[in-house]
Amino acid sequence: MKKYIGTYISGAIQYSELDYGGVALSRIYRVVLVDDEPIILRSLKVALPWEELQMVIVGEAANGKNGLQLIQDLKPDIVISDIRMPVMDGISMMKEALYQEPSLIFVLLSGYGEFEYAREALRYGASDYLLKPVDHEELEAVMHEARKKLDQEAVRQLQQDYLTRSAQALSSLLRERMISSMLEGNDKPYNPTYWLQGWDLEHPYVMLVVGFDDTLEVNRWSREDRKLWFFAVGNVLNEYGEQHGAVTVFPFRSGEWVLLLHASVQQAEHTAYEIISLVKSCTKLSCSVGISQQHAGLDALFACYRSAQQALQARFAGGRERVYTDEAGATAVSSWAHEDTAAGNMAQAGARPAVPQPAGSLLHWEQRLTEALAGFDRSQTAQLLEELINELRSKGKQQEDAAAMMIELAVGISRRLNDISAEPLAELKELISHIPLCGTLEELEWLMRDTLFEHTARSTRVTAREDELRSIHKAIDYIASRFHHDLSIDEVSEFTGLSCSHFCVLFKKESGVTFLEYVTKLRMERACSILRNTDVKVYQVAPLVGYQDAKYFTQVFRKLLGMTPSDYRSKNHNGADQRL
Repeated sequence: MKKYIGTYISGAIQYSELDYGGVALSRIYRVVLVDDEPIILRSLKVALPWEELQMVIVGEAANGKNGLQLIQDLKPDIVISDIRMPVMDGISMMKEALYQEPSLIFVLLSGYGEFEYAREALRYGASDYLLKPVDHEELEAVMHEARKKLDQEAVRQLQQDYLTRSAQALSSLLRERMISSMLEGNDKPYNPTYWLQGWDLEHPYVMLVVGFDDTLEVNRWSREDRKLWFFAVGNVLNEYGEQHGAVTVFPFRSGEWVLLLHASVQQAEHTAYEIISLVKSCTKLSCSVGISQQHAGLDALFACYRSAQQALQARFAGGRERVYTDEAGATAVSSWAHEDTAAGNMAQAGARPAVPQPAGSLLHWEQRLTEALAGFDRSQTAQLLEELINELRSKGKQQEDAAAMMIELAVGISRRLNDISAEPLAELKELISHIPLCGTLEELEWLMRDTLFEHTARSTRVTAREDELRSIHKAIDYIASRFHHDLSIDEVSEFTGLSCSHFCVLFKKESGVTFLEYVTKLRMERACSILRNTDVKVYQVAPLVGYQDAKYFTQVFRKLLGMTPSDYRSKNHNGADQRL
């Protein structure tokens, strides 16, 4: 019995349990300790939170010979061993143990720092090498890495088991290759009489093509996440197929699974809704299903697949998590696909098309969306995109046609924005690469909206930043013309049109000093210039730089320059300006 339980978090699958035949991915790993120093063994046992690491120490040994016997008896996953021990050293024990069980993870310890020990240990298969006394944080990091390797090996083994069982269920993996080739319309590459024994395809059957709605999100995952997701979904669908008598279940193209059923179209619809619900509950991923018309015979497989695929294409306009059936046949369903081309041909022939040509319509949306973006109007932008998507839906646009239109629209908007404000869409290349991956009109709308909103937010931030800089430069000019008066921060902030608290934050951010520090520095520089170049009395200098109290002026001057105004004049009468 196979079982998958997972959670979908921020575009990735996080596995909490993956069980196959009683082997759990979240298993407790077994650890054996080998060292001839009892104090080291005791220290290792309490060094780490083994339970939190989902590990348990199952045995200890004082030399390599006993350690090897312990490994053979207890079958641990990880061995932590000293190198230099009596009877048999750690490297010899490791070589013998790895010969018997290559998947064992060895972490070797040594009180000797020579490079040769580490090189020899790693050459013979050690996963890591640590020097005594062992640093507990370093050991914990090594154990985390060991667990990661063991988890990866467990998944690999589960995948291998899954492939083995699938191959047994289909008699041979060649069946999938053969039928995949036939779904592509190729000639039968192998003798079907042998490979398809027991499939009974002469009786009526329908094909279900399961396509995942979140293709754009899935393509942003890492390769490892996609592999685990692909394995988990295949596990779910194969189990369902086994329980409900599917002729075969297998992945066909990226993000697509094929199921063959001996059933009517109505029965297949019920099955399809169960699959959508099952996949959503197990993987938190959304999928839709296309169902073919009923066919019979091996030679009808290609037509059957095209029928199911054509049905699924209606998802682009019809929406997510739905079941689509090919009721009218592939050719009838696709009759609207070349609407734009037909209109263009009519125009060339001199006939007037019944609907506006695509170029005109495109320019209309391009202009209106650019105006909304230039005005930083997020609400209007969202409303226009919704209207555009509804128009595409009402016209029954196919994915390829809609993607081409959206790419052209994005390029046009970016060009117009560049002409208006020299700020084109920064994400244009990424947007163009993602548009063809959108599986539904809703997903296409979300992608365009998020990209245009990000442009608006960035432009707003740039504009706000420029306004702030202008306000501070305005304040600095005002201070330079008024610092010799009784100047207050309230007066300056009011002049710039900012609140006092906001002005304080911005001024410090841009100038690096507080308002008071800046004004004081400016006043002292002017006082120094007067003292150097004139014979004005010291008490007369104070009001000239904004101080009505000469005594207070002297205190401030002395604090900043380390001397009185009189001393400064004596020392700098013919000297250079002493900068503050």
